[in-house]
Amino acid sequence: MKKLLTALLLAAPLSLHAGDDFGLWTGVAVQKDISKKFSAEASLDFRAEDKLRRAARWDLGLGASYKPFKFLSFGVGYDYIYQQVPSEAKEKWELRLDDDDEPVLDADGAPQYDFKGYNLDHAFWRSKHRFSLSASGKVDVGRFTFSLRERYQYTRTLGTTCDRDKYRGPIPPEMLQGGYAGEVYECGDQAFTTLKHETDTKHAKTSHYLRSRIGIDYNINHCPVDPFASIEWYNNLKEGLELNKQRIMVGAEWKITKKHRIEAAYLYQSTHGDDDDEADLHAITLSYKFKF
Repeated sequence: MKKLLTALLLAAPLSLHAGDDFGLWTGVAVQKDISKKFSAEASLDFRAEDKLRRAARWDLGLGASYKPFKFLSFGVGYDYIYQQVPSEAKEKWELRLDDDDEPVLDADGAPQYDFKGYNLDHAFWRSKHRFSLSASGKVDVGRFTFSLRERYQYTRTLGTTCDRDKYRGPIPPEMLQGGYAGEVYECGDQAFTTLKHETDTKHAKTSHYLRSRIGIDYNINHCPVDPFASIEWYNNLKEGLELNKQRIMVGAEWKITKKHRIEAAYLYQSTHGDDDDEADLHAITLSYKFKF
């Protein structure tokens, strides 16, 4: 297990591409078997991202599962998520008008816009309530176990506020070099004449996803460590099952005893228009579970 963790930590940063993020996802969970068919679970997760420089998310989860057959199980879950949204600068453009307040068009007849500045939202935290229903099936083939899980996920993101800086009046470089004597405010590589501080309201929003996951596990004879791999798709139900996110995991579970288990994995997550995760992510996941 130690060798696997070392290999994952060394391999993940080497696979980063320009613009990709790297993170560490950790979690602890407690599972109680109420009967042969029913069980309950509580978990606490923490994620660090932005190349491990930023605390990205806390997650408190509660769940229950029902297993009518050895190969089939159903689950229900609730998560309270406290997530940090990183600072973001958005360009602001204004339609160019002539002396008669008519849009100025280019040679192709398209309206022209002038760059006015940036709206810089500072990092802020916001809460989410997430509910899920899932169905899982599995089949054993020799020492391999193949599984399929379908999960419906509803998330309510609560409204909040954040500090916003508005940079306006871009100063051309030649004006700065020519001895410009006025106030100068910098955002990125651009200088501006004015800076205004405001409070911006982030409205509440909801999301509906179908998360489909295919997994494969291998049971090594006389070994407490079982390797696994999985691929998962996030399909946006509000956009006609549009694929917004894909997640691939490769790792292993170490059964220390019947009650104690540790899991370590490498995760790669690619995004396609997801509001919460804009950059592709490489992460190491570490989790501990106590069963009683």
